[in-house]
Amino acid sequence: MISYLVATLIPLFLVCIGAFVVLSMSSSFITYSNNITASFVQSSFHDVLSRINEIKAEIVVDTDFDKVRDMNDISEVSSLDLFYSSSDIRRLEQSSSKVKELFLYSPAKDWYISNQSWGGTNEMAKSLSLSSDNAESESILREEIWDVRLYDLSEDKILILMPLSYIRSLNSNYVSVGIVVSKNDLFPSVIDEFHDVVIYNEKTGSLVYSLSGKIDESILSSLDFGTTKNVGNYIISVSEESIMDLKSIVVINKIIYFHDYYVLIGVIVLILLVAIAFGLFLTLRIVQRDWLHFQAAAEASGVDLEKLPSGQGEYAPFVSSVSDLKAQKEELSHMVSKQRKSLQESAFRKLLNGDATVTKETLSALGVEILSECFFVAMCQSKEKDASEYLKEILDDSSVFPFQSEYGEVFIINVQETKDEGFYDSLMERVEKDEVLSSLSVSLIHRGLESIRDCYLEAISVNEYQKDHDISYLSYAKLLSTTRQNTYQFTLEENMLLQKTIKEGDGENAKALVNKIIDRNRGNGVSPKMLRFLLFNISGTIIRTINSLDTCYSEVIPEISFPPILQSQNFQKSLLGVEEVIDSTCYSIKAIKDSSVDQSSETYQVYKKVLDYIHDNYGDSMMNVSSIADNFGISIAYLSRIFKKYHRINISEYVTSYRLDRAKTLLSEGMMVGEVVDACGFGSLRTFLRVFKNVEGITPGQYKSSIGKEN
Repeated sequence: MISYLVATLIPLFLVCIGAFVVLSMSSSFITYSNNITASFVQSSFHDVLSRINEIKAEIVVDTDFDKVRDMNDISEVSSLDLFYSSSDIRRLEQSSSKVKELFLYSPAKDWYISNQSWGGTNEMAKSLSLSSDNAESESILREEIWDVRLYDLSEDKILILMPLSYIRSLNSNYVSVGIVVSKNDLFPSVIDEFHDVVIYNEKTGSLVYSLSGKIDESILSSLDFGTTKNVGNYIISVSEESIMDLKSIVVINKIIYFHDYYVLIGVIVLILLVAIAFGLFLTLRIVQRDWLHFQAAAEASGVDLEKLPSGQGEYAPFVSSVSDLKAQKEELSHMVSKQRKSLQESAFRKLLNGDATVTKETLSALGVEILSECFFVAMCQSKEKDASEYLKEILDDSSVFPFQSEYGEVFIINVQETKDEGFYDSLMERVEKDEVLSSLSVSLIHRGLESIRDCYLEAISVNEYQKDHDISYLSYAKLLSTTRQNTYQFTLEENMLLQKTIKEGDGENAKALVNKIIDRNRGNGVSPKMLRFLLFNISGTIIRTINSLDTCYSEVIPEISFPPILQSQNFQKSLLGVEEVIDSTCYSIKAIKDSSVDQSSETYQVYKKVLDYIHDNYGDSMMNVSSIADNFGISIAYLSRIFKKYHRINISEYVTSYRLDRAKTLLSEGMMVGEVVDACGFGSLRTFLRVFKNVEGITPGQYKSSIGKEN
């Protein structure tokens, strides 16, 4: 009893001593960690401002912005030029994941242009809502600025304002740039509620931004770069260098920070006193309970307690061991059950994707009991009761395996034997009568594990048809009997009209025509499966049209990639993919028509030579815009202007895009990633990985694996 009491108090006492020790050592540790945090802040802030400066440089150099930079009033520039400038702003905005929104504005001339609109600065102020007072927002955007400004837009967004050029002769109309970035991109995740991030303008001696908004400016004036100091109640760390005359500073309020330590020590002392006061009582209760556990364990193992030495205190350690083992066994059982469930779900997902490596033996090893070779798939939504339990109740001779998909709850159902057609009717009547499920989509019953994917696609077709026709309960068997499976209408007139609109570059009318054809056939009762064949037929018309155009506009029409329409699980995504191809193609055709290329002109001949030079030398890691300009004896600005004129994108973007296209080809042919880096001129593996991930959304290794699976 006494030993148990001591064992209870000693850990609390040691924790109390440890808390005092930690408190005494925390000051130096906080100083060190705060210095590291300042370095993180400087790095993140530097990355964002560097990308912003690159965007500003492109705007200054890009001739597409000449009219905008020089205009005194927005009404003097045509809507078409404003639209092109807005499109270029959208392109620059999308070139960096860190930039959420981008706009140009002139406080002196009272105009702005964003990625999708333009007008007076008062309209921009209302859309930004810098503060609760729109008048204050408008005054901020009307103020001429020659330094960097930061304002909070919301809890997770910051607005950065800066002049397009700090040289007044290059910025006669006082054009400024506004950029909306995420706080998570601007300030690293190491910042918590104890830190305050401060941006201080060293040149003007003024506070630019405070994350908390509570910092005293007077403590920031005399701080050296790369130092950490204790100033009053604050620990202040300054970044090692300035960025555009801006210091990145991280501040901790020691009183607030150590307040938690004081509370912790007080709570520990209080707990220690309570433990001493009630220790004897608790010890007696615990010993009595453990003795009962020991007695039960002994009786279960056949031990005669009367033959053991008396004195229950001697068995206390053994009793505790029995309790610990029991708890560990329960925890281990829970972990094994959770892992088995995860593996089962993974196996079923592979079956839905058509993976033939999952066999009956595989499922049996995972604890899945297969009743027969007959399966069907159900998609449903439950109003109140658990859908899995309800399906097990009404299908009592079947096994139900649930998992989550983009369509909601999906169930693979293994039945004892093949059912007749009346099975679906009785199932729907039962579900509709019980009113437990708000919707139910059911496939046909198929035989074999490999048929589960077909069941899943049938259930998806039923689900899509239900949404289009507002039907709550439907089976694929009923869908087959109520829809025309072999007929859809895509007339010759519609085919020729689609070709004509694409050749004219009229993307909006082309997309409207495709949607009109789809909606008409859907309204005529054509099944989702036949709608996929219709969309596949429409895609063939688009491909033939693009191929005929490619002979006229070689190397200008972009490469196209259609989604897997017939195998897709989501018809709407396939339709959006087709619309994206139409948009891309029509945009290029319209650009060609607008530019009116004269292939006999001197500038066009330079453009063709530059294009051939890029194709021949893309593997040279030293090739860039500057080296290309030097090779042809022309300026970088002139080179950029003529390439943009004939190709509609910047030359640097084209070089990167061409290298990526060649890299993907080599990866699909089986070349190793390291070899592709050298062959395509990326210079380093790190650069290749970063560029590939930014453009494709996956790593080169993942791309190579996916190509291998498709092959």
